Amino acid sequence: MPNKSISFYNEGEETLSDGAQLTVEIAKNHLACIAKKHNNRAVEAFELFVFNQEESENFEHLISSISNQSQVLSTKAPVTSVYINNEYCVPVPIFVFNKDIAAEYLKIACGEMDACKILFEHLPIEPGIINTFTIDPQQFDWMNQNWDRPTFHHTYSSIIRRISGSSMDHSHVIIVQFYDTFMIATAVKNGSLQLIQSFVYDNPEDVLYYLLNIAQQLEMSTESLAIRISGMINLEFKLYRELITYFKTVVVENGDESHSKVNVVEHPIHYFTPFFNLAI
Repeated sequence: MPNKSISFYNEGEETLSDGAQLTVEIAKNHLACIAKKHNNRAVEAFELFVFNQEESENFEHLISSISNQSQVLSTKAPVTSVYINNEYCVPVPIFVFNKDIAAEYLKIACGEMDACKILFEHLPIEPGIINTFTIDPQQFDWMNQNWDRPTFHHTYSSIIRRISGSSMDHSHVIIVQFYDTFMIATAVKNGSLQLIQSFVYDNPEDVLYYLLNIAQQLEMSTESLAIRISGMINLEFKLYRELITYFKTVVVENGDESHSKVNVVEHPIHYFTPFFNLAI
């Protein structure tokens, strides 16, 4: 049964104000719900559900089990933004994009895939990018039939938009978002996006291998490279100690606490930065 691993609500009330806007992120082993008022940058409620692969195979049953535990999904939100967090996503410059061969982009970058629906998202940044990504057809059909006007995005799109709209303190940066079993690494060199990719990891050594390999392939010196981290990383554990040993500059992205109307006490605020960034 899916487990509600983290939840908090505005002023301790497990109800949302009228006009709440809902953002949902779906990954292989988690579903996150973030609620805020329309045109307001403050999060009112957050829920994170975790599940295993077997539980995720029947999406309708999975959502039913989650909804029975969720105060957020029971709210009739006027807008539902759905973010797909999987590895099957390829950002393509708009001037070379060809919808007819989108499946080939994904196949070359990600390998063979199961039957899936391919979606496209235009990122109006400079230069323009078409994010090409996949979604499970069962999930897509169910959400269109049962949720009010869902719009579909990819988590990579949120990261790319945020990078394009901010100035970096360092010319070489790797931004890492940590989740329970995987991370998303985004490399920026001299202001240009070089790589965005998901990596499954089991231990700190896996993370170090991926990051050092990215730095080497992109000719980024560990002395000048900044690692910006957020998500589910405990700053008291080995992984963080290893990062600050191998990299001269490690910055924890705590986000803006003013973006939350809830009092987050059980976990440090950087745990929620990747999720809050999807909604604000």
